[in-house]
Amino acid sequence: MSAESALVPEVSDFEAIEAILAAHDGDARAAIGDLVERIQHLRYQLSLAAAAMSKGMTRGWSPSLDQT
Repeated sequence: MSAESALVPEVSDFEAIEAILAAHDGDARAAIGDLVERIQHLRYQLSLAAAAMSKGMTRGWSPSLDQT
């Protein structure tokens, strides 16, 4: 077991979706809006981290906004 997997509890995709909807009282539009805001925040944080770190620190790797 890796250290990362020990920190993240096993949750099925269905349970995560149900939890998000429940947090927004079943309002799918509100849930999607909240998730979009969170994604935008994380993209901003990633851009800040990318600007602050050097190529030598990561041996040439740099973060990407693309999932590929």
